[in-house]
Amino acid sequence: MPEDLSNNIDQKIEAPQPQQSNKLFIGLDVGTMNLVCARSDQSGDIKLTRNVFLPIDDEISDSDFSELSHVEDSEGKIYVIGQDAFNFSNVFGQEVRRPMKRGVISSDEVDAIEILTLVIKNLIGDISGKQAFCTYSIPAESIDSGRSITYHEKVFGRILNAIGVNNTPLNEAMAIIYSECQQERFSGIGISFGAGMVNCAISYKGIETLKFSIEQSGDWIDQNVADSLNMVPNRVTNIKEKYFDMVTGFTHQKNKKVRRVLEAIEYYYSTMIATVVKKIITEFEEKVDLDLDDSLPVVISGGTSLPNGFIEAFKSEFEKNELPFELSEIRRAKNPLTAVANGLMIKTMASSK
Repeated sequence: MPEDLSNNIDQKIEAPQPQQSNKLFIGLDVGTMNLVCARSDQSGDIKLTRNVFLPIDDEISDSDFSELSHVEDSEGKIYVIGQDAFNFSNVFGQEVRRPMKRGVISSDEVDAIEILTLVIKNLIGDISGKQAFCTYSIPAESIDSGRSITYHEKVFGRILNAIGVNNTPLNEAMAIIYSECQQERFSGIGISFGAGMVNCAISYKGIETLKFSIEQSGDWIDQNVADSLNMVPNRVTNIKEKYFDMVTGFTHQKNKKVRRVLEAIEYYYSTMIATVVKKIITEFEEKVDLDLDDSLPVVISGGTSLPNGFIEAFKSEFEKNELPFELSEIRRAKNPLTAVANGLMIKTMASSK
């Protein structure tokens, strides 16, 4: 039986204060769309960057991109990264390049590991004079494909070792429990709706009892909409982030092209939510053998859960089903984009004690 961390975590879960010692505790959320970093010496200042890049043409001079977020590899090649890369790709109708795909390192991008190393080093920042400890997120193995995550996990361990950071992996949905479920003594169901995957973990008093993922999340929605409407996927992402609202729907949108995209997004969102709810119930019934005295909360996080009305739509789908556990509530994480990184930092601090 794994160590019950609930008491240990409880000692450290109050809003972490900036650390004065030479020990530095880091939570690194390695997401398909976003990379997020929380540091114990920067209370409340959690950094986030888009996990995307675009190579710069060799003929473009340094002055042309000096104001953009960029990194340079060992061969002198320049890459625009983050939101600047995403914006550029949309302006010029290009497909932005992604170091990760379906929740893990992309096999399609030969530059993925070097780009990720440069971006993560830049995101973590200066650690000179510090003994740095980091818990980084990994997905659960997908019940859709059964793909192994071993390579992904080990590569990120190697990247952090190269930067000089002691590191430990943790399922990203468990990080939501550590960040958001103090009042329930770290019992609950954490669901991370990321771009590449939906990750789910069931925790009892800080002990992981079940974890799984499905590859039917934000990128799945964007790709299917793009295929249906003959578009570049990141253009769909851009429209989704700007206009998609599950309360008002798509019919109010005056622009015909945008309205058509929003309609398709709505259909795929509904399918995704129904699938996730069904999988949670099935996995719990088949694999969880707990006699629970208390009801469990469901805590939702991740960028794909951000649209207005998402929580209500998720609740509505849950209510259609008979549940194999007592449900106390369904709630959104305090900050859906940073909850995982915050939980990872809390776990790092608790484990160090």
